[in-house]
Amino acid sequence: CASAGNHAQGVAFSCKTLGIQGKIYMPSTTPNQKVKQVRRFGGENVKVVLIGDTYDDAYAEAMKTCAEQGMTFIHPFDEPRIIAGNGT
Repeated sequence: CASAGNHAQGVAFSCKTLGIQGKIYMPSTTPNQKVKQVRRFGGENVKVVLIGDTYDDAYAEAMKTCAEQGMTFIHPFDEPRIIAGNGT
């Protein structure tokens, strides 16, 4: 996934809970507290990649990696199931 914080924390928690591996791309400008929380929630199941100055930079790199490695991208807002989950 690509996120500047809240979505990343949810994905990290889900990865750890489900026992699956994940990569989370965040802008290098993300506040340290948010990065620490993502790492805390994901533990050894999540690799945090800090890249670029903006969400768009992180998003582009995440999409590239997903395409190259056959990974699933979990969109932070443009996905009906995520929107439904956020509403609960």
